[in-house]
Amino acid sequence: MSRMRWQTASPPDAAMVKLFPEYPPVVVQLLWNRGIRTQEAADEFLLPDYGQDLHDPFLFREMETACSRVWAALERGEKIVVYSDYDADGVTGAVVLVSTIRAMAKRLGRDEGSVSSYIPHREKEGYGLRTEAVEALVKGGMRLLITVDCGIGSAKEIALANSLGAEAIVVDHHQVPAELPKAVILHPLAPGETYPFKFLAAVGVAFKFAAGLIVFAGRRGAGLEPGFDKWLLDLVAIATVTDFMPLVGENRTLEKYGLIVLNKTRRLGLRKLAEVAGLSLGSLDTHSVGYQIGPRINAASRMSHASLAFEALMAETEEQAKELAGQLNRFNSERQRLTDTITLAARSLIQERTGRRIHILAGEDWPSGVVGLIAGKLAGETGVPVFIFGRDGERLTGSGRSIAGFDVMAGLEKARAHLVRYGGHKQACGLTIIGEDNFQSFCRIMEDHAETELAGRDLRPSLEIDAEVRTGQISWELVDWLQKLEPFGEGNQKPKFVLSDLLVTSIEGVGKDGKHVRIGIRGDAPKEMKMIGFNLAAAAASLGTGGRIDAVVEIGVNEWNGNRSIQLKIVDWRLAGPTPAV
Repeated sequence: MSRMRWQTASPPDAAMVKLFPEYPPVVVQLLWNRGIRTQEAADEFLLPDYGQDLHDPFLFREMETACSRVWAALERGEKIVVYSDYDADGVTGAVVLVSTIRAMAKRLGRDEGSVSSYIPHREKEGYGLRTEAVEALVKGGMRLLITVDCGIGSAKEIALANSLGAEAIVVDHHQVPAELPKAVILHPLAPGETYPFKFLAAVGVAFKFAAGLIVFAGRRGAGLEPGFDKWLLDLVAIATVTDFMPLVGENRTLEKYGLIVLNKTRRLGLRKLAEVAGLSLGSLDTHSVGYQIGPRINAASRMSHASLAFEALMAETEEQAKELAGQLNRFNSERQRLTDTITLAARSLIQERTGRRIHILAGEDWPSGVVGLIAGKLAGETGVPVFIFGRDGERLTGSGRSIAGFDVMAGLEKARAHLVRYGGHKQACGLTIIGEDNFQSFCRIMEDHAETELAGRDLRPSLEIDAEVRTGQISWELVDWLQKLEPFGEGNQKPKFVLSDLLVTSIEGVGKDGKHVRIGIRGDAPKEMKMIGFNLAAAAASLGTGGRIDAVVEIGVNEWNGNRSIQLKIVDWRLAGPTPAV
């Protein structure tokens, strides 16, 4: 029986229906739910065009300056260091820029080794630029620092680099602080920024920088091979999904074509990574990226060091690619076991804290590499913001994950006097606290913030439903329309439909361990249909044939032994009857 709030989207207005008379009503509803109100927007959404729907990289206010500075560094033989975050967004962004600038160096007859990567250790150094790292890099000869997925909040560290004789280019997308670094800044949200699309992942900004560099070099007679930029899109496709960027506007075009490139990637490391994950090139989608490829890349920093992921994506031999992909796969398995263990412990603590509008938990031996995953999982389960910290003596390193309408960064700003470091977005953040007194003060401030901001809200986890449909509307024509909405992800979730008052005609346990269930149902269509519920066999044990249920489903295709059939995947269900009060 569902414990979630079902929230079905409001219907489109008359003007919207009139605008798209040739579309099925369900499709008009789906476009309406995604904020599409014009024919032009619908065409761009349903038929993304690489040649038309990507913005000129030189719309970034400082793109010309950034490209000129890299060109000058290459001509002078200066040492360039790409300093990135350790997650998949930072790692892929670093690969995009390092590979592009090295290709430019080679084209100019310069030393490719003058372009290197630096990724901080997640546990030992933490997020962002560190004073010690900047000093060491400049001492080692660095004259141009390029940050990726970090840097916008590092005014002090970049000022240090400047004082030591190095200049900086910041490639970032995180929340912009009051004090900006003295650097060339490529950031879609920077004050006064002219770039029209504001929701790029860091790898997306890095890709635009790479595209700008390629054009810049071409103007000077040093163009790279035709299509060089397009072969970078496999990396863009990965991190746009793993960093939960909305798949709308330019991101949608980048993701669609990025998946095409990913499915025929030339990167040996990615090919081997797909292989160890049990995936086949040609069938990779956003689900493959989000649940199988991305986690293996992120496992490097969570369990060891992100440089392993960087090296895997840069691998030039089959042997190296196979070895590194195997390591990432083993790290991911270890990460899964560790995450499951800590999640169980944290979940038991939450059960003792009923009625809270925010959960802040800390535990010994909870590695900072997995606390964000656990916070995200528990926020989804509880419907309230969750912070998870790992203790290491007096030092607490944590991550927060939020819910719709609650800005965690606003809370951190209130508590900043008690924080050593912090950063992130409205929905996700990372932070470090030193000392129990500061931790307790942080807890009080965040709990007060949550009480104020979430007062009066029903905090049960909600299930957003796109539309109500009847079984008679489920057809191959509808499936074809739904496929036009792909790729699915943040801001364009796979559509969810509610089917009401279904007669249960059969219940069958399926799968090797019987955890799954196949339920036969009848609605208004004369033919019985089947729904599949993954890991729902126990929940369906109380159901009996002849009863009636409402079900929320995702409509897709099941392919088995060469046969294709429409598949209804159960998301949630409840006994049919009056709609519960919400």
